[in-house]
Amino acid sequence: MSIFQQSINGFFNQAQWEKNPMESGKTQKSYESVGENQFILMQLGDGDKRIITTSEIEPKLQGASDKPDVNMSLDFESFKIGMNESVDKDTKATLQLQIGQEQKAGSLDKLFYCINGGLDLFNEIKGKKTEAKDFKKSTAAALGNKPISMPGGIAQISLKVLKHEEPSWWQKVFSFAKSDTAKELFSLIGFPGVTETAVNCISGMLDSLFDTKPDILFQSQPIKLGFTKSAKEELSGGSSIIHVSCLNPGFWIMARKSDYDTIINTKPIYYGGYGILAPDGMSEIDALKDSNNNPFSKMTYAIIRAKMVEVDLKQGIIP
Repeated sequence: MSIFQQSINGFFNQAQWEKNPMESGKTQKSYESVGENQFILMQLGDGDKRIITTSEIEPKLQGASDKPDVNMSLDFESFKIGMNESVDKDTKATLQLQIGQEQKAGSLDKLFYCINGGLDLFNEIKGKKTEAKDFKKSTAAALGNKPISMPGGIAQISLKVLKHEEPSWWQKVFSFAKSDTAKELFSLIGFPGVTETAVNCISGMLDSLFDTKPDILFQSQPIKLGFTKSAKEELSGGSSIIHVSCLNPGFWIMARKSDYDTIINTKPIYYGGYGILAPDGMSEIDALKDSNNNPFSKMTYAIIRAKMVEVDLKQGIIP
């Protein structure tokens, strides 16, 4: 059963799909088997522009010749499981977030940052489904406090998430701290700066641990992104008709492709204290009720916070 291990070649061109989703669906046959579970990325904005699509973003970082590269850190601010997803006391989720370099740093091979997570979807202490804010966690410790380095300010990102009953190996792989009054509900294991071969081995081993087929929440082709003005120029070749996906530091939404129109058209408010999205005008109290009049209650999505700094990765590399 190949789920975490990449079985589909190529990329999902999100920027092109944003500009012309019908035409993109006709031409990108390779991702049709992924379908509506393809994950997409969006930026949370300020003011009237609540959601900024990747094709609309103008990078804030320059990517100048003295600092052409980017170091990044990522924090999970929340992970919201849709109210229509069945969850009981044994329901878990396993995720894998991969960030891969698209250019080499000097003579080094292109490297990947592989973050694997276990999510306990039922809070035993509270006796109910785990709340989105309970999945707030930095990836820094899992990556050994090493930054995610992106030569040329370009990288690919993919997200895969499975929902399943707890298998016998799960608690052994993902260690959870527990006390009488609290229990850790989100555990991360990271592999920073490893080769593509190593990532495929890790993903293959994770696939082999599942005896029964899990429910797929996200299964996707990677999305190629630029994080600086120079990276956007590089990816577009200077052409205005080539659409490029970009992201800035700040808050990102990771959601299913099938929820794109709802997110864009609803102009959501982000209630950071609870890690949830709500329609414009809906109060925090009403948003927390997970009612049918809140379209975000039925969605499964993650909120990520990204921090970035421009650097020169070639400094200190032995030729």
